[in-house]
Amino acid sequence: MRFISADSPRTVAVAALILIAAASCGPRPPKTSAEPRVLTTAEKVRMADSYRNAGRMNDALGILDEVVTENPDNAQLHRVYGEYLVLAGRYSTAEQHLNRALELDPYLTDARNWLGVTLAEQDRYDEARRQYERALDDPSYPSPQLIYFNLGVLYRAQGLDEDGIKQLRRAVQIDPRFFKAHYELALALETIGKFDEALDELGVAEPAYRSDGTYWYRRGFLEFRLQRAGQALDSLRRCLDVSPGSPAAAQARELMGVIQG
Repeated sequence: MRFISADSPRTVAVAALILIAAASCGPRPPKTSAEPRVLTTAEKVRMADSYRNAGRMNDALGILDEVVTENPDNAQLHRVYGEYLVLAGRYSTAEQHLNRALELDPYLTDARNWLGVTLAEQDRYDEARRQYERALDDPSYPSPQLIYFNLGVLYRAQGLDEDGIKQLRRAVQIDPRFFKAHYELALALETIGKFDEALDELGVAEPAYRSDGTYWYRRGFLEFRLQRAGQALDSLRRCLDVSPGSPAAAQARELMGVIQG
């Protein structure tokens, strides 16, 4: 999934989830020693987050489905469940829950951005663009760079690289350390033949991609195109070091053969 709605590897922070879930919880009833303790909504959401981070997405979705069933009018919980469904590639069901979140709270911009993501992943680009543009109408949204990034990727998916570059430039202007946006911008600039600038953007993105073989291959390829053979070989060797046996490594070996004659 190239579209994103959060600026950290953990798309949903545990603390935020607990606050969301706690809002739907009443006081916990006293338990007797003979009764098994029933998990609160907050505890279930925390468990779902733990499952997701452990790679047990089906278990996480099962818990969130239960939570949403128990709290059908909680917009934030529908939004969280929608996010997880997007990450699991269940776009149709995600769309239902994100639409429900927006029915309950039309100003829940995070849900609107995620709705744009799930529409884009279904190649419904015009619908996705409208959702992103509506999300940008919210001046209080704290991370507009995410929406600009998604718009940039959306335009590129339609072959509109120049329009995509404009949106990606806005994203990195807002957040200069948005490394994923710098990387995507580099790919877009490479597509239109601006190799020098593309290489500069890859350099900015390096802190987030040092262990990514594809990154080092792309960097070596650009250096090769710019006739910087020594730098290209260094980057291609890094590709082999961090990603041996990968498709990127195979491409790196082939390009090294071309450079070395």
